[in-house]
Amino acid sequence: MIRQLSYPHRLRITMLTFNRSAFSRRVVLGFVFVSAPVLTHAQYAASVFDRIERIILQNEREWILVNKSAWATPHFRTVKLEWQLDKKDVRDQTVILVWMEEWQTSEEAAREFYSLSPFPEGQVIPQLPIGDKCYQLSSHSLLLRKGNLIVRLGTAGGSPRPINVLIRFARDIAYIVPSQPRMTANETEENKREVALHLKKGEAKLKEGNYEQAIVEFKNAIELDRDSADAHYSLGVAYLKTGARVEALEQLREALRLRPEWVEAHYSLARAYYDFGDYKSAATSFEEALRLKPDFFAAMLELGATYQHSGLHTKSVEVLRRAVLLQPDHIDAKTFLGRALFLAAQPQEAVEVLEQVVRLSPENALAYSMLGESYRSQGKFQESLNALNQALRISPEDPVALNYLGMLFESLDRQQDAVAAYRQAIAVKSDYAEAHYNLALLFLSLRDMHQAEQEYDVLKSLDSDLAETLLRRLRRVKP
Repeated sequence: MIRQLSYPHRLRITMLTFNRSAFSRRVVLGFVFVSAPVLTHAQYAASVFDRIERIILQNEREWILVNKSAWATPHFRTVKLEWQLDKKDVRDQTVILVWMEEWQTSEEAAREFYSLSPFPEGQVIPQLPIGDKCYQLSSHSLLLRKGNLIVRLGTAGGSPRPINVLIRFARDIAYIVPSQPRMTANETEENKREVALHLKKGEAKLKEGNYEQAIVEFKNAIELDRDSADAHYSLGVAYLKTGARVEALEQLREALRLRPEWVEAHYSLARAYYDFGDYKSAATSFEEALRLKPDFFAAMLELGATYQHSGLHTKSVEVLRRAVLLQPDHIDAKTFLGRALFLAAQPQEAVEVLEQVVRLSPENALAYSMLGESYRSQGKFQESLNALNQALRISPEDPVALNYLGMLFESLDRQQDAVAAYRQAIAVKSDYAEAHYNLALLFLSLRDMHQAEQEYDVLKSLDSDLAETLLRRLRRVKP
């Protein structure tokens, strides 16, 4: 969401709004309400803001300060600086705007900073190694925290400026602002005890299923120690439990920034990416977990599934073979390997593995389903029917088995039975894209264009790639 805000001197700036836009509201109020307490020149000159102004003047000589304003509240002081290129004969009137909030303590600044959610769900926030935390909100906007200072940098007017100009300004500011003051030995020990207490309470709430209260406890731990990898990791796990995937990703990445070799954190981050549908990033994190712990069995299984989602079936076979070698009697590992072999166009090997699975686990419906489809692909229709009937005996409403049964009936030229099987699969799982697609293709072969187009309309909202493939088929068939 983009909002245009008006400021004095007819300057305008495009701001990305936050989900909880307390910072943005304070900025606006500072300019709109003239009754806000204004800092005296002496107060301003003696502050960290003055030192920031001086270092920018010293290091960024092509920019000149054209305007500054300041005000205060009982909890923080705010200063706005506006910088413009010192080139009067050039049309470029780009202005760099810097808003700074100085809080009484770094803990208050951290609490305020972590309360902001700059991006809506589904977007990842790029971070820069500047200060204690620095987000790149867009190609012309940064959000920085250092010590007890929160800073927003952006551009207004003229042509867009390269992001590296804002990065230079941010580095100048971070250089001036002191980090969190050192605590005495007694204060450090007390702080550690309080952090540990919040973590313990949070873990207890997590086990109870009280995820919101767990989040509160983990945030309290972070307020006391923003460099606690344990607190960031636990907060990320708690966010995953609530379905807040964007927040979970941020916290898990922060935990890994603080502790890069943490195997479990890489695994949890991969799970978060997987749930997000970002299979490429999920695979990268699972691979890193396995690099650090080569015998991480659960990571092998999930990496195999991740590769399958990305269409990397040969790589899926490779990693699942390793899993089976590690635990030869593990039924799920063998089942997943059988599926991977089939998807990698190795049906005979798939049959061999899946036959072992059903001997060891006679009530494994998924294995029977995959075995039935593997038989069908080899033209062994009776064996396929037997396997699929076994799958449906174990799980009568298994949509996968019903879909494969529809495909088998098509191979046997039993079109009406195939229609019934596909429709039964869809009745069990209405968003089963593959069954809708198969049913549409069957209607096309029967020249029932109306029914095929109905399935296409449903498929558009389920799987855009399959819908596009089906649309091309529909266009070829239409006169």
